[in-house]
Amino acid sequence: MRRVLVTGAAGMIGRRLVSALLRRGDAVAGLDNLSSGMPMPLGLTLSVVADVCDTATVEAALRDLRADAIVHLAAVHHIPTCETQRMHCLRVNVEGTESVLHAATQTGLQQVVIASSGAVYAWGREMLTEADSPTEARDNYALSKLCNESQLRLWCSRAQGRRGRVARLFNSIAHDDPNAHLIPDVLAQLRADPGTEPVLRLGNLQPRRDYMHADDAAAGVLALLDDPHLTPAFDVFNLCSGVEHSVGDLVSEIGKLLGRSPRIEVDPQRQRPNDRAHQLGDPGKAWSRLGWRTRWSLHQALQMTLDPPSSDVDGRMG
Repeated sequence: MRRVLVTGAAGMIGRRLVSALLRRGDAVAGLDNLSSGMPMPLGLTLSVVADVCDTATVEAALRDLRADAIVHLAAVHHIPTCETQRMHCLRVNVEGTESVLHAATQTGLQQVVIASSGAVYAWGREMLTEADSPTEARDNYALSKLCNESQLRLWCSRAQGRRGRVARLFNSIAHDDPNAHLIPDVLAQLRADPGTEPVLRLGNLQPRRDYMHADDAAAGVLALLDDPHLTPAFDVFNLCSGVEHSVGDLVSEIGKLLGRSPRIEVDPQRQRPNDRAHQLGDPGKAWSRLGWRTRWSLHQALQMTLDPPSSDVDGRMG
């Protein structure tokens, strides 16, 4: 039995990870400030409502649980928010990660998994690989995540026996996404216009992204936690599907599933001044090293998002 602290436990991926850990018999502490508006998942061994920057509380949760690992998911990751509230983003994402690592040091814990992002890669058209693709921060969110990876790498290097794993998560979707990302925005506009040919006002239409269901993302994070390899002490893995889709593809698939024919109009107010054209990840390393890959196509993931299984309504993995 593992004893795991999950930060960001009430989030879209966090609640699924908690459910997976509990189902296999692990003891789980969940820490979240509930700022997303989502409740804590059910069944936690220990539930802590707190800011991840509150190091004393994080340390106390580790001691109370007698944790042997941390999965650190808590972050501000809505990119427009990260740009308009730059100091808040860096405080939560960077200071919060340092808080978690300091608490781990104080309690002698030696295994940490953190969530990073495919956004840390330099912009380009090629498939992104952990070993060969350069990284470059082009926005505040990517800056914070690159910093997080460096923080974990340094933490691993400062004592023998420590293991750090980074999940470079690409675009995750599900019915319970609490952030104003593209799909929740599209669905909200469709609900507001019940016609057969609703008009959707969207921003940048050209960018292509690598999408996966949040169940797959959570399963990937779990695979990182269970990585049996003791070396290297620090390692990075893409969690992605290896297939990219445009905004138009996404809207078309949603329309098919709903039996509607939405039309898109570009809204200049919604356009980002800088938005990468491609973000396609190579999942090969996660498959060869961890035996993980996505289970569902975009069509299936969207179907699950629009009509989640009853067992998934409380955030359980399907």
